[in-house]
Order: sequence, then structure tokens, then C-alpha cells
Amino acid sequence: MRNDVFNNRRYVPVIRYNDPALQAAMLNNQGDYARIFVMINNVFIGHSGLVLDEGENSFLYDPAGSYTGCKNNKCEGSVKSFRGSGDYFEYPDFNWDDYLQYQLDDGEDILVFEFIVPDNQMKNMKDNILNYSDFATDFTCATNVARVLRESGGIFSDIDDGFFTPWGLKGALFEIQVKKGIMPYAHVPVPQ
Repeated sequence: MRNDVFNNRRYVPVIRYNDPALQAAMLNNQGDYARIFVMINNVFIGHSGLVLDEGENSFLYDPAGSYTGCKNNKCEGSVKSFRGSGDYFEYPDFNWDDYLQYQLDDGEDILVFEFIVPDNQMKNMKDNILNYSDFATDFTCATNVARVLRESGGIFSDIDDGFFTPWGLKGALFEIQVKKGIMPYAHVPVPQ
């Protein structure tokens, strides 16, 4: 699969959503489920981003971010390179290797959370981003990601309504997994 976080070339760990029934359903294409991913950058002031779906269907919400999608696409200096601060990106403007390398330029304390949600919940997240998300201001990336997750309901409905730092959101996401009684584990890609 192209644009696959599990085979990224940056050695960034992915905290897997360790629900055997949902993982099996995804593996066997059973049910209407989708993977979503939350990227947490804990370096300096940090950053948070949300990726809906996988592969060539990937959709990145990068609130209050300065990612342009131009590092590997070699479009710096073009109109595209002035994106950021709440923009969203669809494949091929977004790819995991480019996005993770952009985050790693800050430092190495970065990880990605995987969650498996019903398709309609993921569609609600995308609708929220496209139609109800305001321009994100500085230092509100994690707050905006948390809001989109919370407003989608389901396992995210208990996320607090308020200001989040990236490391605060990281703690809330770990709590969601532990509260379900599921011990998460890290998958560390080995580039080939």
C-alpha cells in the first residue's frame, strides 16, 4: 500500500489500537470500519495532527501547523508552499514520510496513535474539519484535534472540552486505550 504509516521510513513508533476483534475485522475487510491516526510531536512546544483513513485515501488535518506538503514534492516557493495553520491535505499532497520527516526536523520525540472507528464516525470527523473548523491560531493544534475527536463521539466522547497541549492530548489518548482494558503496544517500522 502506498502512503502507509506502518511502513514509514522514519522509524516513528505507531501505538496500535490493540482490539483483536477490530484488527481482525480490518484485516479481513469485515464491517464498516476505518483507521484514524493522531500524530503527537513532543519536542519544544510540540504539535498534533490528525490523519483520517489510509493509503491513497489519507486526509491530513494539520491545525495551527506550518506543514506545506512540499518537502518531498519539491514545491517550496510555489503557491502551495504558503499553506498551513489549519489546512487539510489529501494524498498525494500529504504523505506519511514527508509529514513525519517535517516533524522529525524538530527532534525525535514523536509518535503516532492508531484508532479503529466506524466509517460513519470518520466521515463525521472529516465533515467537521471541512465545514465547522475555524482558522486555527498558534498553540491550538492539540485543542482542535481533541475537539474534532470529541465531537465525533464514540470512544472519544469523554475527551475534555478545553485547552490541550500535545503532551496532554497524548495522555488523554493513552487513557482511552487503557480505559477499554486494552494494553496498547508500539509498532516500530523498519525501513527497507
